[in-house]
Amino acid sequence: MKIAWALAAALLAFVSTLSPVVAQCGARVRKDWDAMTTAEKNTYKGALAAAMDSGAYIKFVEMHTEMQSEMEAHRQCMFIYWHRLLLVVFENMLRGQGSQYAGVTVPYYNWVGANNRVLAGTCSNLGDCSSIMTELGGYTTGTQRTVRINNIDNSGRCNNVFPLNHFCQSGTVSGASCARCVPRSDWGSASVPASTSFASVQQQIFNAKNIGEMSPNVESGCHNNVHASLEATMATFAAPADPIFWSHHAMVDALHTIFHKCRVGTDRLTFAQKAAHPVAWTSCSKRNGGSFSPTEVIVTRTGVNGNNPIQGSQDPIIGRYFTGVPNQFAGLMDVRDLGDSSYTYELSGQLADMCNNCDGTPSPTTAAPTTAPVPTTATPTLEAEHGSSYNPAPYTAPVTHNAATVSSTNTHVNTNVVSATTVRAANASPLCTPTSASTPTTVAPSPQYDGNMNNNVDVILVNKKCSSEKKVSDWYDKTMSAMGGRCPQAMADLERQTCMFEDQCLGGSPEYSDQFKATWGVKEPRCLTIVNAIKSGQQKIHYVNWRKDMEA
Repeated sequence: MKIAWALAAALLAFVSTLSPVVAQCGARVRKDWDAMTTAEKNTYKGALAAAMDSGAYIKFVEMHTEMQSEMEAHRQCMFIYWHRLLLVVFENMLRGQGSQYAGVTVPYYNWVGANNRVLAGTCSNLGDCSSIMTELGGYTTGTQRTVRINNIDNSGRCNNVFPLNHFCQSGTVSGASCARCVPRSDWGSASVPASTSFASVQQQIFNAKNIGEMSPNVESGCHNNVHASLEATMATFAAPADPIFWSHHAMVDALHTIFHKCRVGTDRLTFAQKAAHPVAWTSCSKRNGGSFSPTEVIVTRTGVNGNNPIQGSQDPIIGRYFTGVPNQFAGLMDVRDLGDSSYTYELSGQLADMCNNCDGTPSPTTAAPTTAPVPTTATPTLEAEHGSSYNPAPYTAPVTHNAATVSSTNTHVNTNVVSATTVRAANASPLCTPTSASTPTTVAPSPQYDGNMNNNVDVILVNKKCSSEKKVSDWYDKTMSAMGGRCPQAMADLERQTCMFEDQCLGGSPEYSDQFKATWGVKEPRCLTIVNAIKSGQQKIHYVNWRKDMEA
């Protein structure tokens, strides 16, 4: 009996030592950077530094720059889902850098809040309007230099404030050969794009009937504009080298979560229902030929300088972090159905308002469909940034799938960290010519999770507004009331007002640089298009007192 009692006491003591870790982690909740405690921010920065040291971090830059992966990631309808997979696996990787990081989640960079501060007159530039700009490495230290990151040149002031002083620009270098800094531009002179205003973001999300419209709206709108405004590394495909990238895309991902709730609804769907849903799923043409299928495996390939690429899930350094994460487009539609990698967004202020009220139209009430929609098609083009002679081989991925049971064990927490020496050795294979035309690897679909198998939530709403957000929200409410109430037409006019306010009162509507246009294959910023349309008479601001009210 004494032995049994002693064993029980020892077990209780052991469990007690684990309790703080369990309490610290719990459900994954992604927060606004400004809502995080100092301790949470420091832990996140520590995880980034550890990932850079281990050699795992640069692998995600490789996936974003690899030719076939990039062609699935940008300028087509799967932009949101592709980056969701990258973001989830990145988060898993951070949580696997040691037990002290087991509860880490990627915070989002709330540039809607930054735009509110501009409109309220409390700040005037990207550097001053968001604390994440100064607290996650800053932009005022370091020297001007060009760093070749996975074979892409990035120029700017190479900031070396923690955790950026741990950055290594390639999987084949280490120690003194690492840059130990990340090029950034002068964010203190960069404007906060008007396309990040509440009205514009609302239009980008809700002026869309399905994901095939919403995803390009957001990508070509607020997403591109923020990348262009931040310049330097953030303006190239090597952008994931800058930790700001992950928080920027967490914000984009949060916007899709709002869209899904408002346009798809809150009903839990099976994988088959997701794959056939005319709002949550729409096909479109791939840039390298063919059309997207909801059941195909997403291409995320690693490879130093794009050479000898392999699927990230098979990479010896980061492959484990894909375990249990859906790798088919349909499996990534709902953040509640990602197995152990499911997560929740904590939203407040105008983001919470957007989630609660949508665009003022009735929420979806139709039952989930059971038949697949007919895919839309267009003539695919091969883009100049990959070279005119690019001739990709087809990517092979099976489309059959089996249901899987959700695991209750988080396989990414407290994962043993691979040493930097091991990583460099794994990356040190002979650098051959790019093998994007080599025989593709077949990757099996990962587990699929049906919505009725868990009680996960997608958002947590917090009743909190700062003074600048309240001031701007009051202006929105007053203007919408004067225009007849909240409706899509009023919000469209409010977007025109904020775009013209930027043009006439905040120094003008910035244009993209020629280099940015060439790299990202884009034309002009969303608000510049609107401003030009107003000036030419193609569009009109209907609320007469807009400028007087905004300047008040």
